[in-house]
Amino acid sequence: MNKRIEGAKSMPKLFSVFTCLWIIVFLVEFVKGALLVAVLPVYMHDTLRLSALTISLAFSLQYVGENLLRSPAGWMAEHVGLRGTITGGLLLSWAAVVVIAFSMTGPSLITACALLGIGTAPIWPVVMSTISMDAQQNGGTGSKMASIQIATLAGTGAGPVVSNLIIGDTYRVVFWVLLGVMAVVTAAAILLPRQMFTPLTPKLIRRPHAGFSFSKKVHRLVKRHTVRSAYSVRKVFRALTALKLTPLLYPAMFLQSFVIGILSPVISVYIRNELGMTPGQFNLLLIVGGGVAVVGMIPVGKLVDKFGTRWFLHIGFLLAVVALSGLASTHAMLMVWSFVLTAGLGFAMILPAWNTLLAELVPEKERGAIWGVFLTLQGLGTVIGPLAGGWTWDHIGPQAPFWASAISMVFLLLIHASMSRATRLSQ
Repeated sequence: MNKRIEGAKSMPKLFSVFTCLWIIVFLVEFVKGALLVAVLPVYMHDTLRLSALTISLAFSLQYVGENLLRSPAGWMAEHVGLRGTITGGLLLSWAAVVVIAFSMTGPSLITACALLGIGTAPIWPVVMSTISMDAQQNGGTGSKMASIQIATLAGTGAGPVVSNLIIGDTYRVVFWVLLGVMAVVTAAAILLPRQMFTPLTPKLIRRPHAGFSFSKKVHRLVKRHTVRSAYSVRKVFRALTALKLTPLLYPAMFLQSFVIGILSPVISVYIRNELGMTPGQFNLLLIVGGGVAVVGMIPVGKLVDKFGTRWFLHIGFLLAVVALSGLASTHAMLMVWSFVLTAGLGFAMILPAWNTLLAELVPEKERGAIWGVFLTLQGLGTVIGPLAGGWTWDHIGPQAPFWASAISMVFLLLIHASMSRATRLSQ
């Protein structure tokens, strides 16, 4: 721990480090938003004539790579160094964008999307470690975390909007722009201070194994971390058991992300091909729908703190069911816009209320570990959802993913109603 604090003290003022990390997060989310929302679904479906299931598999593997490797990336950040870990990941991400830009086959694009997820996995462990080290000395964690969240949302929103503006008869211009952005991201990582290259816990690894051969050191190191991992899993299991949460909460966490994951690989193709919208109209749809959701979250968050989560989730789930069913049922532009606004309002109610509900269930002890379990369940929905969306599109029809998402949201509404009733009866 002393070594870690000394590492934090030896770093220059976090303003320059934090600025580089902010730029990295914003630009990486910009590239991912452009690729996953606006470019890849239409490019793979219309230009390369790939099936929706192939697109969905590429999206799922991207999410798998990003979520599954965050813990190993955090371990590497501790033992290899923050700058080395994030730079290596971004170089891999840049290579993935190169493959995407020049690839013409399904297997190569699937592999590239998986590499994109793996390459971006180290970003959050490095950002969180850096902010945590600075918080030990200077505080201000909340403001920095809020700023990073703004970078995430701004990048994810700006990517599709900008890419739609520059898409013409060919995707080459978009791909070259994204390659240039990834070059800037990698340069920002290289500009991070040299102190971030130093492992945070060098002595903790080397001292216990001094005098042993390399193979014995590795064996003892693996054994020690295996024992620690097993102990951590046991602690988390005990903490979850002690919480005595309703079993309905776990499928609800899965469905909450599953309903969005179903639409992620097909919604752009549906809007462009089935509804006949131009890239400019698609941009306006994203700005208006996303704007309603983002702006609505501010007052809803305050109202949730005052009145609780129950009715906001009930109403939000119901609005989402209406919006998804409506989008699957009509091609009339006036109705499409009304359902998009309804969806934005629904998710403005759901997201702050849902996060508040989970936060109220997590005790202070083992908070990080239990949040890890919760986020893993929600991440599972983002992995399986795209596969379900692609399969239903290919085998049933373009409206099928929307109906599947609406039905899943109905189940979520019923589960939450049962959870609320059980809570009232127990009080």
